[in-house]
Amino acid sequence: MYARKVQGKELTFQVSGKLWQRSLVMRDLETETLWSHLLGRGMQGELEDVELETFPAAMTTWGEWKERHPKTTLLAMPRTVREYDEGQWEDPDRFVFGILLGFGKPAPAVGLKRLQQKEIVMVLAGEINLVVTFLEEGGSVQAFYTMMDNQSLTFHSEGDRKMKDEETGSEWDRISGEAVSGSMKGKKLKPVSGTISFRKAWEAFYPDDKILK
Repeated sequence: MYARKVQGKELTFQVSGKLWQRSLVMRDLETETLWSHLLGRGMQGELEDVELETFPAAMTTWGEWKERHPKTTLLAMPRTVREYDEGQWEDPDRFVFGILLGFGKPAPAVGLKRLQQKEIVMVLAGEINLVVTFLEEGGSVQAFYTMMDNQSLTFHSEGDRKMKDEETGSEWDRISGEAVSGSMKGKKLKPVSGTISFRKAWEAFYPDDKILK
């Protein structure tokens, strides 16, 4: 998910009809700049090399989201949109979860198959410690910074949508990143922007990136 406001101007984005490295290219109506949806960066035009601000977002099913957020609203989608469910990831070898740390920073990725098997994967991005979590229900993947109260936490799966840190023994919700028991109860990990991508597309955009398989 990206912010629409760039250099003080609110942009209106649409699908350009073009592909780059077999990946969607966006176009804004105000400057007609072409943007890579995977990099969030202007590739050609007035705003070339400008990077959009990213926001953490969730890819999950309506049922899983509604359970967590019963008062939520829903953006009406065209009837032509295909149904999204966990079946999207039946061939996990084709997909990775890429972490978006910003322009020029390391962009580690974790194979979706590894996430399905491990559920909790610790990732080192340069000197930054991260944890990537997977929830089979809804096929949800999230990433968080592990630093809390001046210490970096190490997590493992605790089942029932939870994970536990080894340092304090606190239990955390693996999707919201909030501690639900222990000395850290009530505290919340800072989320990191990321996206599920075709493996081949991620390798094309980030050829030097190591993928944790």
